[in-house]
Amino acid sequence: MGRQELHSDKLPIEQRPIPPDPDTYDGDVILVDAALATKDYKDALAFMEEPVTIRLEPSADRNAISRFAVWVNGQKAEIFQNGKWFAIGWLPVGQPIIIKRKYLEVIVRTKLDTVHTEVRNPDSEHPFNTEQRFTSAVHSFSIIEDKNPKGVAWLTEMRRRNY
Repeated sequence: MGRQELHSDKLPIEQRPIPPDPDTYDGDVILVDAALATKDYKDALAFMEEPVTIRLEPSADRNAISRFAVWVNGQKAEIFQNGKWFAIGWLPVGQPIIIKRKYLEVIVRTKLDTVHTEVRNPDSEHPFNTEQRFTSAVHSFSIIEDKNPKGVAWLTEMRRRNY
């Protein structure tokens, strides 16, 4: 990554399609990352353990949180301070911190689906409902430093995915 910060709000999020007919819907099919099914598994694990400097951006919300909970496989998120990794679980908002990429993945993939239903002809014998879905990120952040040249492409892909 270059010398400039990368802010999460500049990366697009793929929107889910309108929910299908519930009578014929079997659920979403989620494909496993190809790296997890090949011999590059150890490389993928090492990539996720790399340190990344980020800043969780404060919200303008009146009741905004000052810490953001992040856990991976039952383990508290770790931050790097004074030459050591400390498991704290609740990451501070508004200040630069060094975390492992696996914790950043949790932040990037945390999204909220808002579904709005519009009822057309509500007084008729056969009202018609249409649904609109909007996927948005739960928390904004900035990448201050990512030394891996693959980091930006990885981040862009994780942010784009709607699952």
